[in-house]
Amino acid sequence: MKKLFVHHPLFRLLSPLFSGVLVYLLLLLINNTIDQLQDTFLGQELYVCIGLAYIIQEFSRYSLLFFKSFKKPKSFLTKLILQTITSVLLTIVLVTVTMILYFKYILLFTPNSRELLVFNSIFVFITIIYVILFVAHYYLHKINTEKLTKEKEAKAAIEDSFKEFKKGINPDLLFESLEALLVLMKKDADKAEALADRFSSIYRYILTKKNSELVAINEELYTLEELVALLNQLPYRKVSLQNSLSGNSFIVPCTLLQITETIVKTTVVSENQKLIISIEESEGELKISYNPEEKLRDSFTIDSVQGILKSYSFYTDQNIRIAVDGIYKSIFLPQLYYETE
Repeated sequence: MKKLFVHHPLFRLLSPLFSGVLVYLLLLLINNTIDQLQDTFLGQELYVCIGLAYIIQEFSRYSLLFFKSFKKPKSFLTKLILQTITSVLLTIVLVTVTMILYFKYILLFTPNSRELLVFNSIFVFITIIYVILFVAHYYLHKINTEKLTKEKEAKAAIEDSFKEFKKGINPDLLFESLEALLVLMKKDADKAEALADRFSSIYRYILTKKNSELVAINEELYTLEELVALLNQLPYRKVSLQNSLSGNSFIVPCTLLQITETIVKTTVVSENQKLIISIEESEGELKISYNPEEKLRDSFTIDSVQGILKSYSFYTDQNIRIAVDGIYKSIFLPQLYYETE
């Protein structure tokens, strides 16, 4: 409600000023004294109308906040009807009391029923317009909010879809592999064929398993070995994989592939030293360790595995964590098992 324009300080300050002037002009018109406008425009009646407009508008605004604080009735239409009736009755009481006091103590006579009826009719009409403005802005704000929410949801869906596309295709690895294949085809056809076999095996696994919830760790490890062999033919640090897993757990597809590729891509290229990646079990977790020699502008952080974090959050409350122990950096993944009755 605070976002509605009726609560804006400028609206609260200026709106009663214009409505008070309008009421004064209508009174002059009704009383056939419009010809006296030039002489009496800045008379005390004008200030009374403006002051009364301020009072009524503020009470109407507080009635909005008052009804907003109630949880019942839940129906907006019911609340609106109650709010309108309350605002109208409050306007009649305020106008009647104010006019009686003004006529009695300032003009020194008692207003007749016709004068009270004219004042009440005009101010009740302005109060109803105020409520209509509130309702119109409320629904406009509601519709715009719903549209913005839908647009944000659509944007998030597109971003997730794009992330899944990148996860499945991995354009960097695709082009680097094709470039290496083009070079090998001119030098050694057998090595080029072996590289093509590894390349197709990896992408066959990625594309067939991307819609699977979990896969056996052995399937992932087999493809991981193919990926390591492929990466060793690309211009990165040469990789050696040490695996001591028992192979009875499950894993989110492509998790080890993404982690290994990220480790390799954030490590400084060296022709003389291998990058040793160790995978083992550690107290209900998969521990992936390596000796980091990371690039100055690119390192392996928890932001590097945001997609994996999101995937694992569906299956476990355990967090994926990264720890540095001495000269080794380790990534810890929760081990997943199928529950059987």
